[in-house]
Amino acid sequence: MLVAAGALGFALSVHFGLIGGPQFTEGLVVAERPMSLNPLVDASDPAVVDVGHLLYRSLLKLDGTGYPTDDLAASWSVSGSGLVYTVALRPNLEWSDGAPITPSDVLATDRFALSPQASDANLATALRGVKVAAAQSTIVFTLPTARASFAATLTQMPILPLGEMGAPALLAAATHPTVPLPTSGPYDVQSAGPLAVLLQTNPHAAVRPTIKTYELRLFVRFADASYAFSHGSIGALLATTPAELSTLMNVKGAQAETMTTPAFVDLMFNERVPALASSVVRHAIGIAINRTTLVAGALNGRGGVIQTGPFSAGIPWVGPPATEAISPSTAASLLQANGWIPGADGIRHNGSTQLAFTLVVPNIGPLPVVAHEVATQLAGIGVQVTVSGVAPQTFLNGTLDSGHFELAIDVWNPVPDPDVSAFWRSSAAPPHGYNMSGGTPDPFLDAALDMLAESPSRATRIGAAGQVAALVADDAPAVFLYTPRVSVVFRAPAPVAPMPSVGPESARYDDIAAWQPP
Repeated sequence: MLVAAGALGFALSVHFGLIGGPQFTEGLVVAERPMSLNPLVDASDPAVVDVGHLLYRSLLKLDGTGYPTDDLAASWSVSGSGLVYTVALRPNLEWSDGAPITPSDVLATDRFALSPQASDANLATALRGVKVAAAQSTIVFTLPTARASFAATLTQMPILPLGEMGAPALLAAATHPTVPLPTSGPYDVQSAGPLAVLLQTNPHAAVRPTIKTYELRLFVRFADASYAFSHGSIGALLATTPAELSTLMNVKGAQAETMTTPAFVDLMFNERVPALASSVVRHAIGIAINRTTLVAGALNGRGGVIQTGPFSAGIPWVGPPATEAISPSTAASLLQANGWIPGADGIRHNGSTQLAFTLVVPNIGPLPVVAHEVATQLAGIGVQVTVSGVAPQTFLNGTLDSGHFELAIDVWNPVPDPDVSAFWRSSAAPPHGYNMSGGTPDPFLDAALDMLAESPSRATRIGAAGQVAALVADDAPAVFLYTPRVSVVFRAPAPVAPMPSVGPESARYDDIAAWQPP
């Protein structure tokens, strides 16, 4: 496979010479080849979303603090009720074929995202029940209930050139997603096949990239892509785990650009377990865990940043996190004072109940390593933790939703918004959400979550986030461990590639027009 890819790369290099201008090649690990060029089809593959970010713009995008701002939109506003989002489209926008980008494209994209042909289930859920209308250059979204995260949803809906398509053409766009459509992003597709996608500058882009041609070399496995990186066949590759980053950084001249994602990783308590029903036990576990040590060790210092509350460090506009509280000695004293006495085996017990738990974790790196580090740290206060790996495909439904766990670690990838109602509101127990703790409902927390979820005011939401953080810390349904980071690793000579400090993986291309070739 690598030999064939190299041969293709040679042919493309000759073709680039005919086109003229700077060029660059990146490796991309994809689930299937050829890959979908429609970001709303096969959207479960992160690579499809990434390439879609190169080809298409959305109405809104995330700014440097993770807050929604204008993209295709010239401006946007929310009604005082939080039900109506009004978006004014920029004038004189064009697709790569010169056709105008119109509100009808937005309406058609909305319909397509809700159709059976599209595969982005999260986007479809967010759009369901939303009425969309257009008048001249303005699009109005009317929500059935107030939802402040809808602005973040609009950053994740790439607008496609569907407004003038009839039903047969729309069906063809869904049935043959490897056939390129006109684009609005910095690039359009010159050619696409099972081994590579060749992009060229979109002549109608708002800002044209300095790198005129961008080749995406496609690989099924990271191991194959990293081999190509180490041998100079590709100039960049995304690392999503500490192990991947370590592998790439061993290549001479490798340098990394790192982003903090909107995801988060937590240690969840099942409060139906007798010992974990005690808030003293949960708080003691929380202050015994040293996140700084965990990030430095299990994550090799670069795979994440510590997270002390329910909000991802990848959404910094919501406010600064609380200072990490670490005190194993205080944790031990709390347990001792509440009747949890070390036994001859070193495990604390209160009567016949021991502080001995099974910690379940999906077998996805680096989570098992993180789980073992947590187990090691908790052993220091007399809490025994046995780590049990579970197949990723059965972890959510078979383990968490069913409540068949005592402790659990998982990574969550919500919409890049601080609305965490789906995780901590009392009504969010499965199948209506991800509150698996089984704790006692807290009406004050529910009220604060509702304000955070519904208020259209940024200032009000920041205040509500502070209340949510304090109340979640008091209830202690989980210990928030870290926010994952991803890195784009470049091989020398590397381009000057400015990237945002926060955002989802695809945000690495936000400023690609400003990349300077090596």
